[in-house]
This record gives sequence, structure tokens and C-alpha cells, in this order.
Amino acid sequence: MSFQVDHIPETFRVIEHIALKYCCRPCNTIKSAKKPGSAIAKCMATPGFVAEVITKKYEQHLPLYRQSKIFAKLGADIPDNTLGNWVMRAAEALLPLHEASKKQLAHVHMLQADETKIKTIKPNKEGYFWGYHSCDPENRFILFEYSPSRAALVPNTMLKEFSGILQTDGYIGYNDLRAKSSVINVGCWDHARRKFTDVIKVADKTKLGVASQLLLLINQLYDIERESKGWAFPDRKEHRQEKAKPLLNLIYEQALNINAPPKSLLGIAITYLTNQKPYLINYVDHGEAPISNILIENQIRPFALGRRNWLFSGTPESANKAAILYGAIQSCHLNNINARAYLEYVLYQAHAMRRGDVSPTSLLPQFIDKSIFG
Repeated sequence: MSFQVDHIPETFRVIEHIALKYCCRPCNTIKSAKKPGSAIAKCMATPGFVAEVITKKYEQHLPLYRQSKIFAKLGADIPDNTLGNWVMRAAEALLPLHEASKKQLAHVHMLQADETKIKTIKPNKEGYFWGYHSCDPENRFILFEYSPSRAALVPNTMLKEFSGILQTDGYIGYNDLRAKSSVINVGCWDHARRKFTDVIKVADKTKLGVASQLLLLINQLYDIERESKGWAFPDRKEHRQEKAKPLLNLIYEQALNINAPPKSLLGIAITYLTNQKPYLINYVDHGEAPISNILIENQIRPFALGRRNWLFSGTPESANKAAILYGAIQSCHLNNINARAYLEYVLYQAHAMRRGDVSPTSLLPQFIDKSIFG
């Protein structure tokens, strides 16, 4: 007996919906069966097909013009601007889900925030995708929002009702939030560690300099984290207090004795380490806080990979729509849901959401009934 794996290429089919009409002669009326609801009015594509196009672009990083060429080879001539129209209108249909996610920020206890660049063509300028990642086990999601600005007003507005632990890098745009009494700010050790790694790459290749010595100590902090991975938050806090706290004291004791030119790579690394001290050491007091911002960086990375293929967004409006779709797909990943199946299902529910028959909150990846997807 032997086995071989075969692949059946995708095919297209036309689904015909027949709405029967009935005539009642005694009452002189005609009644027609209702047509199935469509997430996108007058769109020839099914929600499943639209979901396929969306996931190929935003999950598999395949630009629409390439998808159009692939479909043409399969016998379906669908221009890329038609595909783009489907994607943008699907994002509009899913806007209630995006708004429901934004409301969840007020209920999150452990939140990470970060931002990444995105270029638009009309106008030709650089904007930003702002990302907000909830680390709460029962409310795990990622929310993206486009803004042409990197000013503090953006996160201040989005997180005006947030109270809890906020983990960020050292960007000054988060300083207003750090100053709020309702916010506990935690820094990112990955950012601190990278700066010492940069020093070693350029000027400390012997592995015997002060940068290497500090990096070894910082790496021990990560060893401690690996020991307590998966532990209950109170146990992890106790473990950090016992092992990480003395190590942090040693790191800062050594850093204070280093006299480096402020503008040198070592000087920049030391300055970041000392200026961010209140936030970098804060994680040891909160077992639910990760040691670094790497979780949200991992959620932003697929966007950065896709950007290499499609390079830019046409307009701020399309960037906003992309933010909605990226957030939905990445939230599916966080909750172990097939993104294509999820998008198909919620697009079928678009009419029910608009009518108010279904709560958008109940359809969010972190709350939806996962048995729907098998």
C-alpha cells in the first residue's frame, strides 16, 4: 500500500438564487420569497469568495493584482479594482465589529501598545498604524487604527477610558498616559536589549566589553521568565521578586558606573536603560505583565511583511479599512480561529448586525462560539 498527496486546483461556480413568486387571486396580491441577504449590496461574489480575497491579501500577503491574474488563468476575468471594491465594502460591513473592539479597551486590564509606519499615495505622505493588544486571557484581541499622525493625541484619545497596566516602548507619545494615576506603565526589555546588541555588533566584538557584560545580565532576566512560563500570575510575581529583582539592582549598579559619550551607541543604550528605569523594573511587581512588548510586535509583523508586497495604501480611507481587516484576522489567530471561516461567517451576519438582531460584541473572535467553525 502506498499513498500520494494530490492537489485539486480551486474552481469557480455560479450559484443561482431563484425567488419564487406566489399569486393569490381571491385577495389579488403577489408575494415573493425573500432573497438571501448580502453583506455587500449588488456584489456578485459570495461572502466566502470575498473572505478568500481578504485573507489572501492580508494574511498571505498576495496583492490584488496578482490574485486577479491567478483568477484569469482559472477562467474568471475579475479586474483588481473590482477585487479592491469588494475588500473595501467588506471592511465597511465589518465596521460594527471594529467599533465593538474599541469599546473593549475600557475593560482590558493588561494592554500593550505600539505603532508602525504606512505610506499613502493620495496624499503622498507617511502615516501610522497604531496597535493595541489585549493580553487578558479571556479577552484576547488586537485592534489597529490608522492615523496620519504619531502625536500623543492619538493614543490619548483611543485610551481615554483605559485603566490598568499599559506596556509600551520608550516613545514619548505615551508620556501623557504614563502620567495618569489609573495607568501602571511597564517598559519593554526587548528595546533595551537590542540597543546593547547593536553596540556589540559594531564595537564590542570581543564579547568582553561592558556592553557584553550588561547583555549577559539582561539575558538572565529572560532565563528567569522562561522558568516561570505558564505559571499563575501570583506565582510568577513571587518568582520575579526573588530572582529578577536582585539582578535588576545589579544591572543598574553597573550601568551607573559606565561613562560613555552620550551620542555613542553605548551612550544611547545606557541613556535608554536609565531613563526608562521606572518602567523597565515595573514588570516584577505584576505577574500578568510580560517582560517585553514582543507579543504586540509579533502581531504587527504580518502587516510589515505584507507591506513589502503591496508597498502602500492608496488613501487614508483604504488604510483605515486595512486596519479593520488586519485586526479581525490577527484577533482570529490569537483565539485559534480560522480567519477565512470567521470572515465568511461574520459577513453573512452583516445584515443582522445592521438591523440590531445580533450584537457585534458577541461576534468578536474572543467571544464568538467557536463550535461554529467545527
